[in-house]
Amino acid sequence: MISSLKGNISRIFGNYIEIEVNGVGYLVYFVGAHGNAPVQSGCGEISVGAHGNAPVQSGCGEISVGAHGNAPVHIGCEIKLYIHMAVSENDISLYGFEKYEDLDLFKMLITVSGVGSRTAAGILAEKNSLDIIKAIGGADVDFFKKIKGIGLKTAQRIIVDLKSKIGGLGELDLRDNLPLLEDDLVLSLQQLGFERKEIENVTAKLPKDLEKLEEKLEWCLLNLGR
Repeated sequence: MISSLKGNISRIFGNYIEIEVNGVGYLVYFVGAHGNAPVQSGCGEISVGAHGNAPVQSGCGEISVGAHGNAPVHIGCEIKLYIHMAVSENDISLYGFEKYEDLDLFKMLITVSGVGSRTAAGILAEKNSLDIIKAIGGADVDFFKKIKGIGLKTAQRIIVDLKSKIGGLGELDLRDNLPLLEDDLVLSLQQLGFERKEIENVTAKLPKDLEKLEEKLEWCLLNLGR
């Protein structure tokens, strides 16, 4: 299991960087801070000269990663990334983060049903961690719906699944020790974008054995039919 990599950037293409560590190149999907995925500026191919000459880099600029005061990185510079290794049946992918807190939030996001590694990386590429945490704590569905690839259901699921984990201070509180009040349930569903009439219809059918606010909220979301 790879937890972090520290080495020199040897190649850049798209959202990927190759980090060379002790002679081994690791291809990493770089999750840039707050909308700053790596963008290669004016960089040509790395060509290998004839008769075994060393590679020659042609016309390569820097990658702009400048959010929050980060200095631009470029081919040849040293970088340390915290790594998530995603293993599937046919692929092993590495996702790299400059800040450990971004990796930690990424790991939380991929626990949500319907949010894969690439979707979680997209969320963190567009928004910074603090704003994401605030949006979850405040049940801000619109915040997530504005992110490419995130629809209403996924936005709701992110909030419902992660609210108790981040310990946010938003009005939609899903902690198990809260008393269950019908007003809390209605308010929570309204914050998630549902109309009063459809809320009244679904809450009228709530099973009697559901006692906790979180349980009732999850049941309502499954039965609202959106």
